[in-house]
Amino acid sequence: IHRPLGAPVPKYRLRLAVSVRRRIELFEWRDNSFQDLNLDLNLPDGAKAIAWCSNSLGVGFRKEYCIIKTQTGKLIELFPTGKNQDPLVSGLPEEKLALGKDEMTVIVNADGKPTQKHATMWSEPPLVMEYYHPYLIAILPSLVEIRSIEPKVLVQTIQLPHPKYLALGRSVFVASSNAIWRLVAKPLSLQIEQFMSSSQFELSLRLAEMIDDDDEKKFECLYDIQFKFALHLFTKHRFEESLRIFARLDTGPIEVIGLFPALLPKSHTKQYDYRVPVLAGAELEKGYLALIEYLMEKRNLQKKSTGNDSDVDLASYQRDLSEIIDTTLLKCYVEVKESLVGPLLKHPDNNCHLQESERTLIKAEKWSDLVLLYSSKREHAKALKLLIEKAHQKSGSLSGHTRTVEYLQNLGPDYLDLIFEYSKWILKAHQFDGLKIFTVRNEDPRSEVGPLPVEKVVKFLKEVNKEIAIKYLEHVIHEWRYKTPDLHNELILLYLFEIQENRFVEDYREQLMSFLENSESYKAATLIRRFPPDFRHERALLSEN
Repeated sequence: IHRPLGAPVPKYRLRLAVSVRRRIELFEWRDNSFQDLNLDLNLPDGAKAIAWCSNSLGVGFRKEYCIIKTQTGKLIELFPTGKNQDPLVSGLPEEKLALGKDEMTVIVNADGKPTQKHATMWSEPPLVMEYYHPYLIAILPSLVEIRSIEPKVLVQTIQLPHPKYLALGRSVFVASSNAIWRLVAKPLSLQIEQFMSSSQFELSLRLAEMIDDDDEKKFECLYDIQFKFALHLFTKHRFEESLRIFARLDTGPIEVIGLFPALLPKSHTKQYDYRVPVLAGAELEKGYLALIEYLMEKRNLQKKSTGNDSDVDLASYQRDLSEIIDTTLLKCYVEVKESLVGPLLKHPDNNCHLQESERTLIKAEKWSDLVLLYSSKREHAKALKLLIEKAHQKSGSLSGHTRTVEYLQNLGPDYLDLIFEYSKWILKAHQFDGLKIFTVRNEDPRSEVGPLPVEKVVKFLKEVNKEIAIKYLEHVIHEWRYKTPDLHNELILLYLFEIQENRFVEDYREQLMSFLENSESYKAATLIRRFPPDFRHERALLSEN
């Protein structure tokens, strides 16, 4: 029994099953002798091979196998032994059995259920078969074959003249009618080295687990095998399996990303000590999908671990790494999951590198996403320049003025100069929609966008178009219920100006009269001297106030 170094000594239970004609008698070692358990099991035929498996027995009859539950005597029929072959039964670790059938060996559990999808295959039907950790050893008519169970690997073939018998102890003994051979396993380190050279990484890992060495050396050995195994899987384009191993090993994201072409910024590219495969087309897309899953796991772990880090260098490294992860995710999304580009850029904690992401989106002509990138990095001037450039195109996601209006509505008072600069063309070409830039308020309670200073907006709109200024003031006073006297005075004077300019005289005159009658906030004394004598009705109303 293999016991790792430092593991506690197990308590052994020694049981004996004896086949006597058509029954099995059971004994257990107690008080320095075998005690009869008085649990004789009746059989349909004489047993030719028996092996323990937990509280069950694997029994091979002349023509078939079965499992017998020793506590109840229940018999579970399995399958035939094969053509002209004696049954072969061998106990395995983890409560399993190996049962031979022609060129196959089937692994079953204590209930007789197969535990592997495929059987172990031999070159010929074995004559004798035994388990010698971690291998199955079988005598064939002219040679000895040694195979691993999982993974299924032919480990070695040994040519011997007419081998017939097999015995196990500290070594393996094979005998013919007139000779005995002792088979000695090579040290585990040499076996691992040999299997690594033939890319048998899974078997190398199983052997490495058996090494009786100090924890550090064993860890280094296991890490080295798994890392090379992950690289091997990557070269075979088995990306998901490869990146799962890298994630389990906690391999640095930069090293993993570097396996893919043109994802790392030039400042982080490096020469690897191993061959990196050239990926393109469908295989590259398949790799991107696996990389996305890997990076999302790393991203989530990093977000959880990032806190009030007092180590300045570590905090700087974490920021740099976060930037590389998010920028790489963006590049992958652009190639294989376009619908996720927007949500990534809209996320408040995205750390996409501005210049790298900008180049990626421009190359892919993802203009809407480029606007989102600029917005997330507070590069509002760049975003607005792009919006104006694309607004005048006949087609495209940014065609027209609507996106510019929406963008300006979400800027707020900190960017008042930009709002004024980039709203002029809309106010001149689309007055009604241009006015919405200033009258539509962000009602989202989570929004950090505050209201624009009304007085400054009025001053700006008067310079652009006094009619728009009137519409804005009407909205401020009637919809937002502003009572500021200066604003009420401003609206009255704008009405007066438009009437004197003979534009929509009747409409504005009616609006002026109505406003003078209903408003209680204007300063009449300041206004009355601005009205000429022929505005008798208006002056009368002002005099009353």
